[in-house]
Amino acid sequence: MGYGYGGSYSDYSYSNGCDCSTLFKHIARGEHVKVVLKGGGKIKGEFVDVRGNVVNLANVDCDDKCKKARIVTICCDDIAAVEV
Repeated sequence: MGYGYGGSYSDYSYSNGCDCSTLFKHIARGEHVKVVLKGGGKIKGEFVDVRGNVVNLANVDCDDKCKKARIVTICCDDIAAVEV
């Protein structure tokens, strides 16, 4: 039996079609963001790009102390929200 989403309740996706491209659609390269993870953690950094189902952030948690760029790759399945 369907529940209005074309499948059974067990097939329902809580993301409702929200993917990396959707999460970072209006964020410019180099813009400072805070990524909130589903586990409750937060990661701050500069948006670099989206490649498939991962997002790359630079200078993560550096607060202008880093001497060289630090890049972190995050699986978008682990992201609950993005703040700018």
